[in-house]
Amino acid sequence: MTDPIDFGKEIGGLIREAIAPVKRELEELRERAPEKGDPGRDADPEMVAEQVRTALEALPAPAAGKDADPVTDDQIALQVARHLEANPVSPGRDADQVDVEALADLVVAKLLDSDRLATLVDLATSAAVAKHFEDHPVRDGRDADPALVADMVKAAVDALPAPKDGRDAEPVTEDQLAAQVAKHLTANPPQDGADGVGLAGAMIDRAGELVITTTKGEAIRLGKVVGEDGRDGLSFETAAGDYDAERGFVITLGAGDRRKEFVLPYMVHRGFWREGLGVKAGESITHDGALWIAKRSNASKPCLENEQDWALGARKGRDGKDGKSVRVPAEPVPLGGSHA
Repeated sequence: MTDPIDFGKEIGGLIREAIAPVKRELEELRERAPEKGDPGRDADPEMVAEQVRTALEALPAPAAGKDADPVTDDQIALQVARHLEANPVSPGRDADQVDVEALADLVVAKLLDSDRLATLVDLATSAAVAKHFEDHPVRDGRDADPALVADMVKAAVDALPAPKDGRDAEPVTEDQLAAQVAKHLTANPPQDGADGVGLAGAMIDRAGELVITTTKGEAIRLGKVVGEDGRDGLSFETAAGDYDAERGFVITLGAGDRRKEFVLPYMVHRGFWREGLGVKAGESITHDGALWIAKRSNASKPCLENEQDWALGARKGRDGKDGKSVRVPAEPVPLGGSHA
């Protein structure tokens, strides 16, 4: 039986050989430069139509066609024989011996580098887990028996070895102390100390600083020990006290043209709080029935949340009971047995 693939190749070769001259002519026509001719003119549509009609009438009447003859096995065998005669098959050679170990290493390396290996591992793991649970189905557990647990704990405690009494450490002897001290002194031998420094003299210089001199001849300044003269005291000839609603009680002392004021602050009440009202430290505000004292100058709302600005001076009192109406008689009320 003819191999269809070889037969197809043979037919393809025959077709290529047949159309090779046509392809060459097409290539020559493409490479040939067009020759410049005379300017053309527009065709006459009526003349073109007449030429087409004349050409159609001159065509012979078409005859009925017939199907192509089927290709027989003998024809196929003949073509195959021609092909084999023109292209004899050369004898083959044995394949090279395959290194099975190297091939296996190559396959494993390819698998390790491939993303498909993770999928294969996941599938194998899932299948193994599913088979395990199929062979060993999960069963519901049951509550532990408290009595059984207590017995197990008691048995474990009873199995522990009995503790033994410890013993006091041996007292440290003087010989051991002496040995340790000698070892320390051997590792860290004492060194001679530096000569002591004595005081050779002391004086107060013009700037009022105390300066001492050591036996080494060094001068050490210990700072100022004599203070500067104070400013003249203020004597007053007049004294006056006034009340300033904004500042408090103001005491003014005077001597000649000199004046000195002393302000005794007091808590100034600024009334009821309103949005945007600014107060100074020490001033008070009434808000929501409570008295608030400003800790510092601010314009915030008096409340516990603003504890950095306000201190609660007095809380709002409880509401009093409703009063009772008293009916006053229209007639005079007698007092002491007589009419007022």
